[in-house]
Amino acid sequence: MKKWLVGALGAFLAFGASQAYAVQGVRINGFLTAGATYADTAVCQGDVACTAGVGRGPVSQDGNISNQVGFSNDSRFGLQISAKINSKVDMTGQLLSRANNNDYAMRANWAFVTYHLADPLAIRAGKLKLTTFLISDYYEVGYAYPWITPPQEVYYSNPISTINGMDALYRVNFGQFSMLFQPYYGTSTGEQALVPQEVIGGVPEVVGGAAPGVVSSPPGTIAYANFTANSMYGINVSAGTNAFTLRGGYLKTLVSAPSFGVTNKTATFSSVGGSMDWENIVLYAEYFQRRIEQGANEAFPDQKGWYTTLGYRIGKFLPNVTFAKLENNHNPVGPGYGTPLAQSSVTGGVRYELGTGADIKLEAEEVKPLDGTRGLLIGYLPTGKSHVMIYSVAIDLVF
Repeated sequence: MKKWLVGALGAFLAFGASQAYAVQGVRINGFLTAGATYADTAVCQGDVACTAGVGRGPVSQDGNISNQVGFSNDSRFGLQISAKINSKVDMTGQLLSRANNNDYAMRANWAFVTYHLADPLAIRAGKLKLTTFLISDYYEVGYAYPWITPPQEVYYSNPISTINGMDALYRVNFGQFSMLFQPYYGTSTGEQALVPQEVIGGVPEVVGGAAPGVVSSPPGTIAYANFTANSMYGINVSAGTNAFTLRGGYLKTLVSAPSFGVTNKTATFSSVGGSMDWENIVLYAEYFQRRIEQGANEAFPDQKGWYTTLGYRIGKFLPNVTFAKLENNHNPVGPGYGTPLAQSSVTGGVRYELGTGADIKLEAEEVKPLDGTRGLLIGYLPTGKSHVMIYSVAIDLVF
């Protein structure tokens, strides 16, 4: 799949309403990914020094990948609906269903109205996609990128996927080169974040906690805490041609999490990245940094991470390799501060085009926890094991 097709798909899914100029009335498009995963090693739960033979159970920290074949981590289905209201106003909505979310329950992933103020300027308002990373606009559309799952050392780092608010899109073209400026402001309510294993027994409102007469949840419990992000503002800037894209972004917000007793703690997030599809060479690279005040830092410690993906297209095949790392971003140590996680991974994959709008992908990923942490696993590896292998297969469709 050439770069122009990826760009066109991303632009349609992110700003589909603008494409509705070509069609009067309502337009519906969709996407589907059906995937399976398997991890070759069961992890320990609560015992750093455990040995092999600990039985079966979840391996990834969200429980979606285990050491038996599972189908919930990558499988999803989505519909996008766009309509032109008049020459200045259009709307776009997306319904998303995930295998790991209440048995494929469908929900509104985002829905917004766009007002085209002038030719290069548009204002959007409603439930908007938070474009933190290169592929944030079309993160759910597996057909639009080379991986089965985008590198988690980077993409796990911001649990906020949408905001309720408004943004502006101002595009400047210089021949084949274009720049997009996107300032935004809003809030994010009703979001959920995974409770770290390091504090799983100390969050009463979420997991039954440690109040008198209540048994704390054991290690390995998978629980989520509600949080809000208020007074969020930021900007994304991207530039590129049909062959490459560069982007950078920054956001600042006030985080509140009742289960942690956290109110209006400052969080900042910055990221930079780029992609290239030139001749048969495919390249992606991104880097992020996260800083969060004490209190909220328990669940979201200061982290940084990066990945680089290199692929080479051979006919219908796109073999690729990804190197990624998650690190401590000079997080403070002491009461009220969380435990930064660290891991590295190497992923080898291949994508095969099944014809227009369809592909199949295979991946093998070696995940290695670092610095005495569990990395992005739910627990520590058994004694004598330094890494876990995760194998994945997926079919992607767009229609």
